[in-house]
Amino acid sequence: MPSCWTPERWTPATTPPCCRRCAALWPPYNWMPEAAAMPIVYACVSPHPPIIVPEVGRGREREVQRTLDALGRVAREMAAHRPELAVLIAVHGPLHPAAFTLLDADRAEGDFAQWGAPHVQLSFPVDREAVGVVRQQAEACGLPLRTVSRWDLDWSATVPLYYLRSGLEGARLLALNISFLPPQQHFRLGQALRAAIERLGRRAAVIASADLSHRLSPEGPYGFDPAGPELDRLLEEAVARWDVEAVLSMPLEFRERAGDDAVPSLSVLMGALDGLTVRPRVLSHEGPWGVGYMVASVEVAAETGLEDGLPRTAVRAPVHPLARLAKEAVEAYVTRGEVLQPRLPEDALAGLPQRAGVFVSIKTASGALRGCIGSVVPTRPSLAEEVVAYAIESATADPRFPPVTPEELDGLVYSVDVLSPPEPVTGPEALDPRRYGVIVRKGPQRGLLLPDIEGVETVEQQLAIAKAKAGLDPDDEQVELYKFTVKRLT
Repeated sequence: MPSCWTPERWTPATTPPCCRRCAALWPPYNWMPEAAAMPIVYACVSPHPPIIVPEVGRGREREVQRTLDALGRVAREMAAHRPELAVLIAVHGPLHPAAFTLLDADRAEGDFAQWGAPHVQLSFPVDREAVGVVRQQAEACGLPLRTVSRWDLDWSATVPLYYLRSGLEGARLLALNISFLPPQQHFRLGQALRAAIERLGRRAAVIASADLSHRLSPEGPYGFDPAGPELDRLLEEAVARWDVEAVLSMPLEFRERAGDDAVPSLSVLMGALDGLTVRPRVLSHEGPWGVGYMVASVEVAAETGLEDGLPRTAVRAPVHPLARLAKEAVEAYVTRGEVLQPRLPEDALAGLPQRAGVFVSIKTASGALRGCIGSVVPTRPSLAEEVVAYAIESATADPRFPPVTPEELDGLVYSVDVLSPPEPVTGPEALDPRRYGVIVRKGPQRGLLLPDIEGVETVEQQLAIAKAKAGLDPDDEQVELYKFTVKRLT
């Protein structure tokens, strides 16, 4: 048995002596596709003033005719893509300052009674399976997400849905609301949403509900601030150029002066489209009542065959300090032969144990695995030292791949999995391949498989692969089973 199969150290997909049997059991065992599926087929930005609904505005909606025309165009384009799932990013729904909110109910319903039109009612079926997968993905990414069983859809949901419902025939809804967390956290939520959508395999349209500045005019309900028109200009330019960094780095004090109502939902949208080649188009921008209303559409290259879209694989949200440490450790070792001495900010490990098992994964920008090595139990004095050691090993000692070269460094993406202590289970019924990793043990033979691995959909698959990695017969039931959870940091 190779050294990486000792109780202290495993390579999660290292080819053991039973490699032929592993490959037969699960063909993706030692490879990943060059490009992941991209089921987000369309995205848009929609304003949400109730006055633009004819039954509410009673004629005043015609003062923003360009906005109405643009929303009609978005609905037609959306319908052409035949989405099965509509992801709505609302901003005035159930709000928790430190957590995102997701509706978990059979239906999402709302009306315009608050605006004098109770007879205008909307009702959509909720994709309950999607709710569960998003919850799991958020948990794996360390993102705070709570669910609510009741949410009378607010105007940031009902107004976009009123105009876009013709483009969503047959689609189920996934409704979530923003939080007071920083834009970078909203961006990471978008990335988690994207991963969940890819797991589901649904054709998805993403709708970011967003009014811009609320302080464009002294005659408006919120007054005027010079920051208002400037925020509108900057956000319109950022969406048109798909400048993620401009949105994520916009100072909070400036946003508050401008009465911003857009940066959080735009951050989620940009996270969901991170790495895709997109064609953003600002279709309209108006502000007759002192609030900025922008409509934008975003075509996705994988769906439309775009050749002149904007590739955004190089623009990423600031990474978790441990993922950044993994990157810096690999670059220092590959370029200078130096083993980095970790120095992290005091709050970098907030919410994490001082010592834990760790796996470091390295992938190319297209999603292909480039290396992954780690330990199920801590082997060094600190979490940071574990990350440095296994980052270097993943880059240079994974037997499936040649060592990483300096020329590759700019195109690599890093993630760090922090493992909970393994706990014994009495049988397969306690396992879930999406939520739990598994360790199979029989005497000196041990095999480990991380959770949420592409292509592993059932407990039976998970156990068969883990047993094969341990050199055991897949039908052998006389084994000890352990499960563990993973906090994935990217």
